[in-house]
Amino acid sequence: MAGRARSSGLLSAGTTVVSVGASVLSGLIVLSDTINIATVTVYDNASAASGTVLAKLTATVNTGANSLALVTPIRAENGLVAQVTGTGAPTAVVLFGA
Repeated sequence: MAGRARSSGLLSAGTTVVSVGASVLSGLIVLSDTINIATVTVYDNASAASGTVLAKLTATVNTGANSLALVTPIRAENGLVAQVTGTGAPTAVVLFGA
């Protein structure tokens, strides 16, 4: 159905292929462990954390979490790859659709 986003599920530190092929990025959520900063970067790529950066979001020690909901989703031609970085226990969720 149009207008519905799918979830990547909770992603831990590292690089994850979220979607292969054309898709859209609808939103991001990033969570820090409130001791360390956490960042999620989403790339337009089918297999690696490289290429065009579609979005980057950081959760600070003070916020603990940060989210971004896109009113107009961002189109990815190749796929979506998420890279979650930070020390401690950084996590993120990518919201996407076809």
